[in-house]
Amino acid sequence: MKEYAPIVFIAFNRPDHTEQVLKALAQDPLASSSKLYAFSDAARNREEEPVVAEVRRRIHRQRGFLSVECIERSENFGCSRSVLTAVETVLALHGRCIVLEDDVLPYPLFLRYMNQFLDVYADDPTVFSIGAYSHPFDLPVGYKQQTFLLNRSCSWGWATWQRAWNCISTDPQSLHQGMQDPCIRKQFARDCGEDVLRTYQNASDIWDLRLCFQQWKHKLNTVFPIQPMVRNIGRDGSGTHYHATARRSRDKNNAPVQLPEAIRLSQIDPALMRSYYKPFHKSFLRKAAVFVSRKMGLYNFLLKHLEV
Repeated sequence: MKEYAPIVFIAFNRPDHTEQVLKALAQDPLASSSKLYAFSDAARNREEEPVVAEVRRRIHRQRGFLSVECIERSENFGCSRSVLTAVETVLALHGRCIVLEDDVLPYPLFLRYMNQFLDVYADDPTVFSIGAYSHPFDLPVGYKQQTFLLNRSCSWGWATWQRAWNCISTDPQSLHQGMQDPCIRKQFARDCGEDVLRTYQNASDIWDLRLCFQQWKHKLNTVFPIQPMVRNIGRDGSGTHYHATARRSRDKNNAPVQLPEAIRLSQIDPALMRSYYKPFHKSFLRKAAVFVSRKMGLYNFLLKHLEV
């Protein structure tokens, strides 16, 4: 019997999101053959304790998987430590894993897609992870593949191997040291999108930015699907790292009806990369408006009312 990659599920203080994601996962055809490791972070204060307890209650009552193990943190790890230590723990046990947070809703083909491409790229030293999401963008004329490679990470549903994890460092100091060099910072943004610089300004220790920098530094790629295999349901004001008006930009992509063709790609397509990153690059006027609003102390206020 084939052993499928275990699922690492990260939860904190959103019971409804947790239940919605776990129910969707449990309906996947491969769920009954997949182990679920649910990591529940502890409350930051007494006020959060009831809602964290409710999250754990809903995890414990979940059915539909080969097994369900809920790892209940006794102290608050915070987002980055919670995700990174969970991945390290399960990789040490199984050598590969699939990772979902409590605001990433999987579509019905999600587990089959992840397991299939984990097999396809298992021995490719240039590939760090399999991603489940890509934002809408215009494909270059003539691009026929159903997946593509980029030298950056994907945090909305992803999978990796122990052999890939061993190639990188999750120490935030590596990122901070690199970002102090203007040349490195400029090249990082050019190769991985200007959004990495904005993320660093607002959440410099966040785990996915660390992975993104390490992938870029070590020339490691992520496999992305043209059609997303997940949908984000956390941009409703409930999350820690999204501002309230993100609810106006909820993800509405449709579930794919078939799996991407499992072709092993060998290199990044330059035209596709330019097209993918085009929405991340702000115009000069937009950059100037952000700069002025920051100087005037109005940036956070405007962020709550405008998409800047």
